[in-house]
Amino acid sequence: MSLGPNAFGLSLAILTALFWGALPLALKNVLTAADAFTIVCLRFWVAAAWVWLCPMTRNARRAATPWNRRDILLLVIATVGLGSNFVLFNSSVAYLSASACQILAQAGPVLLLVGSVVVLREPFLPIQGLGVVILLAGMTLFFGTRLGDLAGNGSFLLGLFLGISAAVVWACYGLAQKVLLRSTSPTRIMRVIYPCCALALTPLASPAGLLNANAFQIGCLLFACLNTIIAYGAFAKAMSCWHAAKVSAIVTTTPLFTMALETLGHAVMPAFWPAEAQSLTSVAGAIIAVLGALGIALGPMIRLPHAALHRFAAHRRDRKQHRQQD
Repeated sequence: MSLGPNAFGLSLAILTALFWGALPLALKNVLTAADAFTIVCLRFWVAAAWVWLCPMTRNARRAATPWNRRDILLLVIATVGLGSNFVLFNSSVAYLSASACQILAQAGPVLLLVGSVVVLREPFLPIQGLGVVILLAGMTLFFGTRLGDLAGNGSFLLGLFLGISAAVVWACYGLAQKVLLRSTSPTRIMRVIYPCCALALTPLASPAGLLNANAFQIGCLLFACLNTIIAYGAFAKAMSCWHAAKVSAIVTTTPLFTMALETLGHAVMPAFWPAEAQSLTSVAGAIIAVLGALGIALGPMIRLPHAALHRFAAHRRDRKQHRQQD
């Protein structure tokens, strides 16, 4: 029995959140054997090989047009933004817990939303503004209990800086890609971005360090490389067969997947995943942050029923006026 579009889209969105949630857990183990530049370089080479081996659809080939100067500039911004995001996020995992990295990553969609309103003049709904406030409150609650104790911890503060910087450059990448998607396909964009990022990071990579890695670390590295293909592939497919707001809503639960997997990993393999002390305040902050992200993602969707009711009421008023005139 085949799944319907709703069940299929939901399954793909959950798969995306699961793989993105597991990514920082795998990276924490790999970072003890290789630096962030080496890990990201390998991930981009694997992603580049995959995107070039997969043929473009006929419609994408027909829609392909020569790049103009504006497109090239946007491609440069998107390439630098995505490459920097990968490096900064991978680096932050070395200084923060996996769940903390994912909570910080939720700032990316907020910055993308603000950039879309300011730069692209997209509408900003009140419920999305409320979602931003709730998300920031949740992040403050999640990190607030730690800032007092770790204010003098340079590693923790460096991790915060790297995580926030990763969110900023991801928003820049997202804005550039949004404009490019108006005239070209995502596959064509990634065929440029992935190889360029891989080539740029190759001189900075030091793969010799992986020779001392154990089997578990190599397995985590392979998972991190395949994660880019599987997670982004599932995300793109989910967006094509399900409502974008619903997919975004499921993906915003990624920090909760990370916290659950972190707890499960410690229970099964405590030697590889040390326990992280999570207070009730931190857990509550994570849940509140996810609720805020849900409000941002579902804002346009929640507005649709109200818009439909307004159109229906206006239609009834017009019909009533026509009857009175007759």
